[in-house]
Amino acid sequence: MPRSRRGRSARQAWNLAATAVIWLTSLFVLALWVAGGGLQDLWGLDAAALNSLGRLTGLIASNLLLYQVILLARIPLFERGFGRDGLTRMHRLVGFWSFSLMLAHIALLVLGYAAAADVNVFVQLWEFVWDYPGMLLATAGTILIILVAITSMRRARAKLRYESWHLLHLYAYLGVGLALPHQLWTGADFLFSPVATAYWWGLWAISAAAIVVFRILVPLARSLRHRVRVADVRPDGVGGVAVNMTGRRLDRLGARAGQFFIWRFLDGPGASRANPFSLAAAPDGRSLTISARIVGDGTARLARLTPGTPSCSRVRTAR
Repeated sequence: MPRSRRGRSARQAWNLAATAVIWLTSLFVLALWVAGGGLQDLWGLDAAALNSLGRLTGLIASNLLLYQVILLARIPLFERGFGRDGLTRMHRLVGFWSFSLMLAHIALLVLGYAAAADVNVFVQLWEFVWDYPGMLLATAGTILIILVAITSMRRARAKLRYESWHLLHLYAYLGVGLALPHQLWTGADFLFSPVATAYWWGLWAISAAAIVVFRILVPLARSLRHRVRVADVRPDGVGGVAVNMTGRRLDRLGARAGQFFIWRFLDGPGASRANPFSLAAAPDGRSLTISARIVGDGTARLARLTPGTPSCSRVRTAR
């Protein structure tokens, strides 16, 4: 079989596996709601129906929020299955629906409980926040998620530096970490069976592990293994800069022309900030070269790098 055809078949297999995981787990979440009596509660068109819809939107939102974290971690299953562009589009789509359903979950449950208790909705909301286990954490997490959603809107994002936006975006991890535990502790659909409990705690643990492994440990291990360092920095055309780097066993990175990495240069202030830069030349196994036009703080730092500066990176697919 030709190499191009084998590569296309492999991409299709990865895409099928990634898509199947998302659909099967989503259907499982729907089955949890049905098994918990959610469908029967809808027929009354009363407070129980509002609460049932609130549970359903909460389950779906929780599942999508955890997948949002997993997509941010960019584990190989989804990165190979959807590619860079597809992963970016899915991240945006999942973010929109998880945020919208989270707000619907809150509104429906407040309305449902208020109707059942015959109290004002604001009184009910106050009781949720102060009297229910884990709700103070959930409130803090919700505020952080709303902050991330607002700053991710195109108009708001255009007014922020990339570095500032990226730092704010990282609060999504904390927001999800704070928002979900109240459901794991007290939610009926999370606790009514050992299978449901195992699924939700397992997905939460996988999300946390994905961040630690693929956002921290893998880049650190790659950095220690290959010892990539800046060899030289030179101008590249008008207003551009090229950075050439060398290291050990770079041929084992499997880097290709057109591929881009998330680069972090350990040069003091600003070392915690990472930026995406594509390879500007076909890798030869001994060196890697990136280039960029100087348009902001992240690219301006490239021109100030000195030979010997260590670099840490995460690889990204080209498509």
